[in-house]
Amino acid sequence: MEPNDEDLLSNSRCSTSLLGPTEPRAQVDILSPAKREALIACLESGSLHRHCGAWVPAISDQRRRRVSGVTIADLARDGMLTIEGRTTARLTARGSWFARTAADNLMMSSGAHVRSPQ
Repeated sequence: MEPNDEDLLSNSRCSTSLLGPTEPRAQVDILSPAKREALIACLESGSLHRHCGAWVPAISDQRRRRVSGVTIADLARDGMLTIEGRTTARLTARGSWFARTAADNLMMSSGAHVRSPQ
């Protein structure tokens, strides 16, 4: 497990998937751990905001690392995030699919569930 994966998960059990019953799984293997973490952070908080040169979840979580602007730019170029007003990043439909698949993979590997968006 990645060093910060425990930050992405809560400790309670969950038996449901974040993906629909007939929804295929995204190929999250092509994403770096930093990109997966950024997508899950955006999924959990609803958006990311630029703060002091880096991107942070809209809902403050001191345990989560800040996300590099390069990572956000890469995800935007890949069509997974949309940047609004140069200070807010939100998941696109494609980004949501990848984020839910990545979070579901973490849930399956740890038996925990990801915090739902607020």
